[in-house]
Amino acid sequence: MITRFLLVCAALFTLAAPLTAQAQSARELQARMAQRLPQIDELKAAGALGENNRGYLEVREAKDNAAALAADENRDREAVYALIARETGSSAENVGRARAKQIAAQSRSGVWVQDESGAWRKK
Repeated sequence: MITRFLLVCAALFTLAAPLTAQAQSARELQARMAQRLPQIDELKAAGALGENNRGYLEVREAKDNAAALAADENRDREAVYALIARETGSSAENVGRARAKQIAAQSRSGVWVQDESGAWRKK
């Protein structure tokens, strides 16, 4: 009886560990992204960064640390899209494209956004 109880506990721990790691990972992603947001907003307002139609940042003008910041943000966005895709049964690409539409709609005036056809415009 004790052996069976220990086996059940071990199995539950094994199943719960990835969920705990995933939740912590999501929190870490969220914290990093929130920390970068003021710099991203500043670079987007200056025209150095734009939002593409796949849900990622693109460098529009080499300025300050735009390329490094975009690479870090895009790496985290890719991870977030993958997490959401797993939870919803979708693909990361579809999640990113849906998020791109949301970002474009919520972007401030003057920010570069890419429409679905690939054309860039200032909002």
